[in-house]
Amino acid sequence: MANEFVMRDGRTIIKTVIIDKYESTVTDNCWNLFLQECETVIGFDTEWSYLPTGKDDKIETRIVLLRFCSRTSCLIVKLTDDHRVLEKLGSFLCNKDIVFAGVHIQKDLDKLQKQYGFEVRNFMDLSQLAVVRDKYKFRLSLCGVREVASNVFSDYGMQPRLGFMPVRFSTGTQVENAAADPEDAYDAYRIAKYYLIDA
Repeated sequence: MANEFVMRDGRTIIKTVIIDKYESTVTDNCWNLFLQECETVIGFDTEWSYLPTGKDDKIETRIVLLRFCSRTSCLIVKLTDDHRVLEKLGSFLCNKDIVFAGVHIQKDLDKLQKQYGFEVRNFMDLSQLAVVRDKYKFRLSLCGVREVASNVFSDYGMQPRLGFMPVRFSTGTQVENAAADPEDAYDAYRIAKYYLIDA
């Protein structure tokens, strides 16, 4: 499924592809197209949800969606038990030529390692980088990607908000709606490129 979105900066249209099951030609073409853009920095964002563990009616937080954004494309992967999608995803995440950029990314990477065994070789935590770049704004280490973006880009235009709460998706439509929003991954990409160019 592909969609186009006008991003918050008003200039960029991103073609978004959602992968939720393995269909060899479609899935392979999506990964290959995304890799052929030759971006060395990829914006990274996740969606967490409360899901049953299957043991004693306990519930745990799990990552259910991964979003990857470059300058022109966004690839969204619904995490399922399909080993072929997980295998492709694992290869993509351990690509040593790509730096994955996100806010509070270490928590997400730890969760991915624990839940799926994924190992990410190169990553950039934008919340920590924002504090290093602007030593008087320690609060940025607590903020989400939208707040960091509003601090970096004067044209961003949003009120800062703190905190994060995983969402419990009860229907496939709710997951679909969450998946369809590539904004945070695109903001992560934009911030990372800004910091790297400005370095």
